[in-house]
Amino acid sequence: MVSSTRRLIGLVLVVAAAAAAVWSAFLDWYGSRDGADIRIQDLFNQITLQKANTFGSLLIPMAISAVLVLAGIVVWWRWLWALGGLVAIATAILWGVRQAQDVTGLHSNLMGNGPAMAACAGAAMLLAAVIATARGGKTWPDSVDRLSPEWTPATGTQVGRPEATAEPRVDEPRSPAQST
Repeated sequence: MVSSTRRLIGLVLVVAAAAAAVWSAFLDWYGSRDGADIRIQDLFNQITLQKANTFGSLLIPMAISAVLVLAGIVVWWRWLWALGGLVAIATAILWGVRQAQDVTGLHSNLMGNGPAMAACAGAAMLLAAVIATARGGKTWPDSVDRLSPEWTPATGTQVGRPEATAEPRVDEPRSPAQST
């Protein structure tokens, strides 16, 4: 029961985080520039003011992050969720490093919500991967003490005991099927 709940919570969290990562590309990243206006090359070279087309913008790493999450959901490999989270976080960090190297730097009044949302979405993907991970532990067989009080096996009928017999206890009422 607990593992099912953990899986469901992790699944909901990772889907919401993947949607937030893609959405972050359409928010302001710096000044009035959306993530969809920033070129992917700007993550590895100097930041430019050139506008990017959709297939060359920061939308691509965020979409790759979401695709990794969706693939991880289909095959239930939580390491793909974590990899998607790392892609989103790395995109935000690389952008921040390149922006800090610019002359204008990272002025708080020009910062948009896009990088923070991308980083938080990546962290949420990592958290979801941890939450949904099955906790392997020792499984103990149910002892007689943990069984329902309405029914407890007689000492003589318990498996593995030398005095075990197939006979019911004397104090057990017989059902009509047993009496015939």
